[in-house]
Amino acid sequence: MSEINYKKIGLKAGLEIHQQLDTQEKLFCSCSTAMQEKEPIAVIMRKQHPVASELGEIDIAAQHEYLRDRTFYYQVFKNETCLVELDEEPPHEMNREALNLALQIALLLNCQIPDEIEVMRKTVIDGSNPSSFQRTMVVGLNGFFNYKGKKIEIKSVSLEEDAAAIVSEEKGKVTYRLNRLGVPLVEISTGILSNFTPEEIEDIAYQIGMICRSTGKVKKGIGAIRQDLNVSIKGGERSEIKGVQELGLLSKVIENEVKRQLSLIEIKAELRKKGVKKINFKPIEVNKFLQDSNCRILRAVVETGGKVFALKLPCFAGYLKREIFPGKTLGRELAEFVQIFGVEGIIHSDEDLSKYKVEADFKKIREFLKAKDEDAIILVGEPKTNGKVSEELLKKINRILEVGVEKETRSVDEQGITRFTRPLPGAARLYPETDIKPVLIEREFLEKIKKELPEPWTKKYERFKKKFGLSDELAKPLLESKYFELFEKIMEKYKVSPAIVANTFVNILKDLQRREKVDVDRITENHFSQLFDALAKKEIVKEAIPEILKYLANYPGETVQNVVKELNLRPISTAELKKIAEEVIAQPGLTYEKAVGIVMSQVRGRIEAQTVMEVVKKLMKK
Repeated sequence: MSEINYKKIGLKAGLEIHQQLDTQEKLFCSCSTAMQEKEPIAVIMRKQHPVASELGEIDIAAQHEYLRDRTFYYQVFKNETCLVELDEEPPHEMNREALNLALQIALLLNCQIPDEIEVMRKTVIDGSNPSSFQRTMVVGLNGFFNYKGKKIEIKSVSLEEDAAAIVSEEKGKVTYRLNRLGVPLVEISTGILSNFTPEEIEDIAYQIGMICRSTGKVKKGIGAIRQDLNVSIKGGERSEIKGVQELGLLSKVIENEVKRQLSLIEIKAELRKKGVKKINFKPIEVNKFLQDSNCRILRAVVETGGKVFALKLPCFAGYLKREIFPGKTLGRELAEFVQIFGVEGIIHSDEDLSKYKVEADFKKIREFLKAKDEDAIILVGEPKTNGKVSEELLKKINRILEVGVEKETRSVDEQGITRFTRPLPGAARLYPETDIKPVLIEREFLEKIKKELPEPWTKKYERFKKKFGLSDELAKPLLESKYFELFEKIMEKYKVSPAIVANTFVNILKDLQRREKVDVDRITENHFSQLFDALAKKEIVKEAIPEILKYLANYPGETVQNVVKELNLRPISTAELKKIAEEVIAQPGLTYEKAVGIVMSQVRGRIEAQTVMEVVKKLMKK
């Protein structure tokens, strides 16, 4: 597919940014938000069933979940789970720290603050809440922030409970961890983003995330911030893509969804030209042709009392193997659709049938169905559902023929590949939370929060570059880290190079964590103060920093002074270096590089590397 003109195709997107707040307690109970417990102390099992609304209607997405017939298992953790999460006890008083942080974020996004905060229940149908609802409250409306000279609309900022984290899903059994359920988070919803490229939309999400980080009280790490996307194009429909955890994937996910919608629109148009507007052939059971099949998958379905159904798709030959976006064919898309209902997948005539050993089976079934060469055939093995899944698949294919793209919710994996999850729910249904009183936002209380608002991250970014002389490569990741406040404290207290301090937080800690698997979170603020105090007093050189930090992470009870003694990291003078270098250079046949390497091995962490290279070079010229 050629490069896409996103303005021409009418790309529209909307963002929902979910950011966990770094509070000690959950939103409606005193359980810890640390999420550090590894082993559950109990597991609770539940089933969920859809019920009709006051108008007697059942939401399409809720009905779809019911057809999946899943059982949910909830892991309970000591000090991190209580009866509130299980809806066996009323919610406790709202966490005021969380409310204050949410209001700060709403104000940083120029939102209007309601006079009264109403806690609501939002229906949740995927099993991630044992109660089937999530408590949420709007704390800000009609906000904005500036991006490249344009105002980005913020529709709302809500404070809500995070959902339980999924652990596993296998054969209709889904396991969740309840220690994440109830952790306070803010949900920031933008207005429609038109005339932006996927890369710009990704950058807008980044800007919102950094505004949240300006508070210094948000959680970081995998799962702490998640992005949901709404994407549509001209002639397509709105797809909701949930749970993008890596910001760098956002633009790729948008590109893939645009390509998927364009491909489905194109497939619909091509098949209509061939006269295919609807498939009227019902799924037909074909067990009698598979009694002696060489295909282990199909034979297992038949032998265990299940049924295999065939679908004939007129003029579909070649379409099932067509790539609708990188990494996903139409056949794969349909296979993932049936997997939602607990079926392993499909086998279709556009595949390499020899790998399933079904060439003979397909030949017999093709003759039975009176299918032509231009027709495609799909086989669906249903162990228990007696044709219901095949009927749903046929409906899905007919919806492609009718509208091309339908409204749906999709999940996304670590590579940015999306898959169907369920039909798009109806309008979000909210019910008042009758167990919690409304919260009045008094003028004095709001004015106090306004006076204590943190410096916006864009201003802090420019200030860090100007005041401390930091490059973009250091200033930006420093502000993205949890160390930016500590950086300022150190710069106020000690006369040390801002670049060295920033590099420690931005690069050295990251290298220790990634390359040597060092648990840098064990290094305390007091350790860093001791470290840069020693550097300011010239008791260590910057080259000693990695070794000292590594030691402190392994032995957090130690002091920097003791580590310097233990590792023999006392700085040496140029005269001492010269004496060591002369002894090394006296060895015959050494190149400059070899000599530098030997000297460095003896003085590493005790004198600057640049000084070593200069001294060795000078001595070798004599």
